[in-house]
Amino acid sequence: MKKIIIAYTCVLGTFIYAQTGNVGVNTTTPQKNLHVNGSLQVTNEINVGGNASTAGSAGTAGQVLTSGGAGTAPSWTTVSITPITTNTLTNTTNTITSTVNGTAATAPSVNTVANTTVLTGNNNSLVTTVNGVASTSVNVPNLYTANGTLTANRTVTQGANTLAFTSTATNGFSVDGTTFSVDAANHEVGIGTAAPNTNAALDVTSTSKGLLLPRVTLSATNNASPLSAHVAGMEVYNTATNTSTTGQEVYPGKYVNDGTAWRRPLNINDINIVAGADGTDALATTATITVPAGGSVNTTLYTATFTLTKPSLVTFKASVGCIMTTPAVNDATVSKLYRSYWQFTSLPAGSTLASTTPYGPSSGLYRGTTNATSGIFNMTPNVALALIPGTYTVQLVGRLTDATGGTGFTATLGGSANDNLSITALPLR
Repeated sequence: MKKIIIAYTCVLGTFIYAQTGNVGVNTTTPQKNLHVNGSLQVTNEINVGGNASTAGSAGTAGQVLTSGGAGTAPSWTTVSITPITTNTLTNTTNTITSTVNGTAATAPSVNTVANTTVLTGNNNSLVTTVNGVASTSVNVPNLYTANGTLTANRTVTQGANTLAFTSTATNGFSVDGTTFSVDAANHEVGIGTAAPNTNAALDVTSTSKGLLLPRVTLSATNNASPLSAHVAGMEVYNTATNTSTTGQEVYPGKYVNDGTAWRRPLNINDINIVAGADGTDALATTATITVPAGGSVNTTLYTATFTLTKPSLVTFKASVGCIMTTPAVNDATVSKLYRSYWQFTSLPAGSTLASTTPYGPSSGLYRGTTNATSGIFNMTPNVALALIPGTYTVQLVGRLTDATGGTGFTATLGGSANDNLSITALPLR
């Protein structure tokens, strides 16, 4: 037998209706044990499960009520909720920075941007697509298809990698037009010209500047340092003076390596003409000498003091005339000897030469009509000596000798119009 209970509350204006074990609130046809047709306010816990003797579970804070399906009680479930991610991409000086939830990533490359971001390039344009929405394209110049301008200094760090350019053009690579030009077609380089001479591997062109050789410090001509080995044809400018190795001294100036040693090219300014520079008669002394019977007389015809700053090859040359005056030129009683030579009266320390020793002597023997009838003779004392740096005093000496049994004679030295002398020094290093 059905029981129907109807309750009506005037103050609340709410119908509570019970039928066949179901209770309805604001409905006369409740579909479940409790059917509320309207909002529900719960001011305490909701217990799920349990039975007639035990209370259901009120769950824990943060859990949600999850349906177990028809005929099954719901349950409390802990749900993991992924926080909403905010991803912002910014582009500063061609660097893309990804900012996720306020944290900036370290300049990732394009292919490491989050999956929701797509970068596409077309015709030098970069388009950023985030969650399907494309941003305004940004123009990215491509130096292979268009000209561009650097907005700041740039550095290419190669490490162990190589950077190669290949070209077959006559001006395949250049800097500022003619400042630096590579002729890839002919394997030539031009500095100051875009058209280097076809016979030169390197053509440096300028009307106001020169070529500055590498400035190095050499220690000796036989020492390759600062090179690791002697290289024939290598040119440098030596800035040092080093005389510690005898015979291998170096001085400031240009040096060329011949494959075994450094050689210093000779130039006009290296030549030191001590005497006879103008070609006139430098032998100004005319000496009339009376030789006693059976005796000898020396006379100094010229004296010079000079200083060498480098090891040098010094050439001493002279032409000295001898004129017999008495007895008569056809005197054949005894032989008469005439002689001229160079000698040093002062030498620098370390010199291996000897003082007062004749160098480059020139002499002759006169015996009346046997070998001459004029009584005029010429002597040519010449010698070339390798001298060390230092100060020297040298003399040109004339010597006349009357043989044993003679009666003496008189002669004049240096009186010929062709008399002359010269002293020339050429550096050896």
